[in-house]
Amino acid sequence: MSLDHHSSVSDHRTAPSQPAASAARNAKPNSMKQQLKQGKVVSAMSLRYSRGVEIVGFAKAAGMQGVLVDLEHSSIDLDQCMQFTLAALAHHITPVVRVPSTACSFVGRVLDGGAQAVIIPHVRTAQDALDAARAARFFPDGERSAIGGLAALQYGSYPTIEANIAANEQVMCIIMIETLESLENLDEIAATDNVDVLLIGTNDMSACLGAPGNHDDKRITEIYERVISVCRKNGKAIGIGGLYARQDLIDKFIHMASGLGRFIMCGSDQDYVLEGARRTAKWLETYNS
Repeated sequence: MSLDHHSSVSDHRTAPSQPAASAARNAKPNSMKQQLKQGKVVSAMSLRYSRGVEIVGFAKAAGMQGVLVDLEHSSIDLDQCMQFTLAALAHHITPVVRVPSTACSFVGRVLDGGAQAVIIPHVRTAQDALDAARAARFFPDGERSAIGGLAALQYGSYPTIEANIAANEQVMCIIMIETLESLENLDEIAATDNVDVLLIGTNDMSACLGAPGNHDDKRITEIYERVISVCRKNGKAIGIGGLYARQDLIDKFIHMASGLGRFIMCGSDQDYVLEGARRTAKWLETYNS
């Protein structure tokens, strides 16, 4: 199912009432999702070490379309995660959260805290993908636990079904393809309803191939070719992860996926600080040589 298609349940919905229109109108737009639907390239800065919300404004000023709060590879807790996601909503960029595991208990909590997209790591089966997709959306498209006063709806109060539909419209479910088992089940995972993006975790995938960090291994390119193909078939966007230091490969895979929405996991806050600091230190050190 594509980014802009609802489940078959939507065929039986009645016309929205005026409150429904208000819920949809007041929903914070997920600009990243909209751009992916248009076949564009979008970027998100990963947050791992920062704790001040100013970093979100820096990401916006740098031209990023979103921030990615990484709960898998950091010690960021849910309270700090919520500060980042709310700041992103205020800056009109998309708050993305990578949850720590396939366990769906985190999905609803980060969405309740303002996230508009969730990344599920280490997905292995179509059932994993389905569980994640359903955890990310309210009835009638999923099983997310009901809650009112959502930040994503600007804390408005609306009839439940109208609020559900408006909130579901802005959510993205991003499934990581980073294990050999996920490749074995790729066709079924890609066909899962309400999965929006298939994100290749290039680092973990190279390790699974027995060649950790060897992103030039021809099997990596073959995997990208295969995932891009199933994304085209199923109306999904493609995600490129773990290649920040290899802009040549990012360029290659962006062109391979021409016409698709392309989500790029960019460098982390640590990467950008160190990159700038090292460049300056290297320049100043030339005066001592």
